[in-house]
Amino acid sequence: MGGGTLGPLESAVMDAVWEAEEPVTVRAVARHLGGDGPAYTTVATVLGNLHAKGWVDREQRGLVWFYRPVLDRSERAARDMHRALAGSDRPGSTLLRFVDAMSPDDVRTLRRLVEAADEGEPGS
Repeated sequence: MGGGTLGPLESAVMDAVWEAEEPVTVRAVARHLGGDGPAYTTVATVLGNLHAKGWVDREQRGLVWFYRPVLDRSERAARDMHRALAGSDRPGSTLLRFVDAMSPDDVRTLRRLVEAADEGEPGS
């Protein structure tokens, strides 16, 4: 589910799917991408590929397919971060570099979340 990284067009299509409040059609995604965007058939192909990769689910209503994301944006980001850590030969160093690049507000949020998780652990 949600495997692999996305190319630029796949990312743009996923952004359109994520921004929709309900399942979307190929036509709605193509409209979202604008008149200078890819052709309808290209969007249909990309959504088919995203479905095959596990990024979107689809449901047929009559003759039309409706697409919705399998993961929300935060779940995708968390999986990307986990994949980066799993692929590192020095996860501690990778985490440190990640934290060093964070804004002070994000560091405070991370600290608060880690403390809350520690308090919720059995035996603490």
